[in-house]
Amino acid sequence: MPSDMSLHRLKHADLPIIRNSTQPMKVWMTAFVLCTSLLAGYSGNVYSNRDGAFKELENLQQLAEESNRTGLPILLMFGAEWCEFCEQLVEEVFNPMAMRGNYDGKVVLMRHVGVDEQALIPGLDGEPIKKSRWAYQLDADLTPTVIFIDSRGREVAPRIVGISNIHMYAGVIHRNLNIAYEKMGNPLRIPSMPELYEKQLRQKSLNP
Repeated sequence: MPSDMSLHRLKHADLPIIRNSTQPMKVWMTAFVLCTSLLAGYSGNVYSNRDGAFKELENLQQLAEESNRTGLPILLMFGAEWCEFCEQLVEEVFNPMAMRGNYDGKVVLMRHVGVDEQALIPGLDGEPIKKSRWAYQLDADLTPTVIFIDSRGREVAPRIVGISNIHMYAGVIHRNLNIAYEKMGNPLRIPSMPELYEKQLRQKSLNP
């Protein structure tokens, strides 16, 4: 079981408490201008704006259609920008996997699901969903949580909740992908560890 210290529970943001103030209107206007400037400079979720890095989920319906077409399982990591364990997992596991170009679209379809995002996205049936509400419905509101689903949204491998051992995490993903392949009727299998997978790819490139 993962340590409680490796998990964060999704919480709705507290509403601001409005109190009477004797501060001059100038102070409030300055704060308003500052906030507006910050929002104007915000470019969206970090996962969707970094070339070659772990992608943010933007359309679940399209991803499910791709899964149905390719027979590949969908890996979804539920996380948030305020979750330091999520950031560690992305930087040490998922970004390296994505940037090597040997995983997404080849052996798995993997996306980050930012539960702190407010924008709606198309769900499995095309209807708009809010990521935080969807995470709650899936009981995936403890972050980080990684689930493996097929094109119909059915879980096809054990979920990974929290971080027990960051150094072994990629190996657990490999194990669960092989479980998913079997349940989905996909004959594909990958080696048990990333190092063995990379070695296999190198050998294939030398002996096409």
